Amino acid sequence: MIQKSRWWTALSAIALTTSTIVSCVHTYPVIANPQPSTKQVNSPILTLSGHTAPIRAIALSADGQTLASGDDDKTIKVWNLKTGELRHTLVGHTERISSVAISPDGKTLISASHDKTIKVWDLATGKLLGNITGHKAAITAIIISPDGKTIASASMDQTVRLWNANNRRLRRSLKADAFSLAISPDGKTLYSGSNNGSIKLWNLSTGKLLRTLTPPLPKSPVFPFQRASRVLSLAISPNGQTLVNGSYDDTHQSIQQTDGTNIKIWDLKTRKVIHSFSVGIGSVDAVVISPDGKTFASGGLNRKISILDLQTGKLIRTLEGHAGGVYALAFSRDGKTLISGSGDKSIKVWQL
Repeated sequence: MIQKSRWWTALSAIALTTSTIVSCVHTYPVIANPQPSTKQVNSPILTLSGHTAPIRAIALSADGQTLASGDDDKTIKVWNLKTGELRHTLVGHTERISSVAISPDGKTLISASHDKTIKVWDLATGKLLGNITGHKAAITAIIISPDGKTIASASMDQTVRLWNANNRRLRRSLKADAFSLAISPDGKTLYSGSNNGSIKLWNLSTGKLLRTLTPPLPKSPVFPFQRASRVLSLAISPNGQTLVNGSYDDTHQSIQQTDGTNIKIWDLKTRKVIHSFSVGIGSVDAVVISPDGKTFASGGLNRKISILDLQTGKLIRTLEGHAGGVYALAFSRDGKTLISGSGDKSIKVWQL
């Protein structure tokens, strides 16, 4: 079922981006429960319904015409955003879909699953073109390089694997305890977010480990075993200078195991955390930076989407409307539109 509004005709003009979509110091600014200077709550201009399980991943074509979404019911849906119609439902995975990506030329859809496989689909026809196998455990993230030549995948088998996108063969396997992935805008550096809260930087061409970013812990932790939370999501600014990662805030629990923040903003020049704060208890499963590099959006278990200033970390506005966690986000190319996928089985389009 598709809900339309008077803004429906504006969708044909939306161009969506395929960009992904995310040091050691002892002190850094902490923003506790940030509040917007002016409260703004928007309603979605479009809701796409049809999934029968929580939506974990979305991907947008470069021309803004096509959206792909993957859910816990092992299916992928391909939508025509110009008309709002469902074009294909892709079936083939045997476990939940964890990640989807569309090639820069808009011809190919890549999907990853907890069934340990990667599938390659023809985006126009929905035809399965091939399978990529080799991981020994669930795949948690997948990404395509800006030139479309390399597919990177992260798995619970403690590896990040780099695949040739043309022949689907393994180029190299990196030993990494990784959960999330991002690639720099110039396509030279791969970022992997670890289960221990650190972020590793890799040379995408050679597979060489360049450095590891390790977040500092609180000076006076509540419990001695506190650590940084797993890096659930990553986003890199268009100029390649700022990194945002989403994680988990467990301050609501009787025994706190994490450092109590679920957003960290990194300066990649200094390799330091410049802001560390929470946007609500629980997980931040999705972060995405706007095309102009001025703001970023986050979504997670609290069912809200937060729009924040990338430089200061200040909350600008909150989008409310989902009845489940927000697990996937993407900005339009002009930054005026945001798309979200949720545990309530719906996809919403927001006019910012």
